[in-house]
Amino acid sequence: MDAFDRYAPFVQDFIYRNDWHVLRGVQLAAADALFNSDDNLLLTSTTASGKTEAAFFPILTLLSEDPPSSVGALYVGPLKALINDQFARLTELCAEGGIPVWRWHGDVAASQKAKLVKHPSGILQITPESLEALLLHRHAAIPRLFGDLRFIVIDEVHSLMRADRGGQTLCVIERLSRLAGVNPRRVGLSATVGDPERMGELLSLGTGRTTVIPRIEDHGQRWRLSMEHFYVSGPQAASAGEHVRPAAPSPDADAQDVVAPTSLDVGDTGCEGDGRLYEAPSDAAPPLADPGVGYIFEHTRGRKCLVFANSREEAEALTSTLRSYCEAKGEDDRFLIHHGNLSAALRESAEDAMKDENRALTTVTTSTLELGIDIGRLERAFQIDAPFTVSSFLQRLGRTGRRNDPPEMWFVMREEQPEPRASIGETIPWKLLQGIALIQLYLEERWVEPPRLGRLPYSLLFHQTLAILASEGEMTPAQLATRVLTLSPFREVSADDFRVLLLHLIETEQ
Repeated sequence: MDAFDRYAPFVQDFIYRNDWHVLRGVQLAAADALFNSDDNLLLTSTTASGKTEAAFFPILTLLSEDPPSSVGALYVGPLKALINDQFARLTELCAEGGIPVWRWHGDVAASQKAKLVKHPSGILQITPESLEALLLHRHAAIPRLFGDLRFIVIDEVHSLMRADRGGQTLCVIERLSRLAGVNPRRVGLSATVGDPERMGELLSLGTGRTTVIPRIEDHGQRWRLSMEHFYVSGPQAASAGEHVRPAAPSPDADAQDVVAPTSLDVGDTGCEGDGRLYEAPSDAAPPLADPGVGYIFEHTRGRKCLVFANSREEAEALTSTLRSYCEAKGEDDRFLIHHGNLSAALRESAEDAMKDENRALTTVTTSTLELGIDIGRLERAFQIDAPFTVSSFLQRLGRTGRRNDPPEMWFVMREEQPEPRASIGETIPWKLLQGIALIQLYLEERWVEPPRLGRLPYSLLFHQTLAILASEGEMTPAQLATRVLTLSPFREVSADDFRVLLLHLIETEQ
């Protein structure tokens, strides 16, 4: 029986309604692993390849065939915004199957949480932090809420399985499983896993299962990348807006092939694919505009774009400057902002506005729109300076290039003009070099940051010790050691080290 025939009727109807003519490789691989084994599963394929549906089509089929007596599947996501976006997608998918979908985070009304506690069922979407809070405040209800939990889906697993947050995610999942007396299968989803084998090992910790990692065929992809370097002070800044453009190259210089599964169009950003290295600005920025910000202002006009900044403060400042340019030019504001410190209403307003295909808007954002939140078709992504990781670069680039268009990112590197008598080190354009190195790492070596948990994560040990005491109450040191040191992230922490921590807690009266 092929994958489609194995799906539940309501899943088949969903596929028909969305006019899917064939199942993708990732969906076929997920169906085989989830239907025909009891293993964990790691799905790694490109952005917008259908990983969420690949995981949930079989999971929902299995839940509909044998309805659980509690929450049947737990979806763990790194961001509230991602959970809200996936909530809408899963609700549509699950509606005809009669499988409820719930959310649990700080923006969800208490009345909705109370309904879940009263009638645990279906799929629960939650962040690691909210799951920790649930273990703390609803400790006694955990067996009833999750006593028949079958699956845990970890979305954007590359983002969660990193440093102490990765350890926290594993800890809360293991604590929940122990309290509920279950051993659910784990499914990890990501477009940018640096070391799939290592990630598979992390997914399997504490489960006694192996992790299936299907090899999804990648047919390669062409990218469009542009990298501009600006000084924010000095002669270049004084002549803002007067960007020098090189002449158009010969037609056979349009693209450069690289020795990697992905090829690269350096600067191929002409909207008609005319082979020009740089297109002329659509309209000039105001006089004396910051050269880098003016460049963004000019090249986002008439297009739907994202501009990624590396901090919330930078995103706020950039948005304010771009809006002031709109005001100076006498045009309507076309810039939105999206980051984690904004209210849910403001974030969702920006997401909804970006989905409107008739409006050419640009959103300045941080990592909150780096992941798979649906905001419609994007034409370009801009990056202020280099992102901190190769993984972030790939995620941000992957937000564009759908519907058969190549992914497109424009880097805008901004640095201070060095003084005439500056030392050699001060004259080196470090941000520009960082951006070049980041791209080369991936194109030449296919390197992405591997998943990595601390070998001796003492800060996490401190946190989990207090969390377990707060949720479970008073216990002896031996009982506490049994609860804590048997969690996977602490497998290399010795009993002597844990004793030192407990003595410290007693001495400081914590």
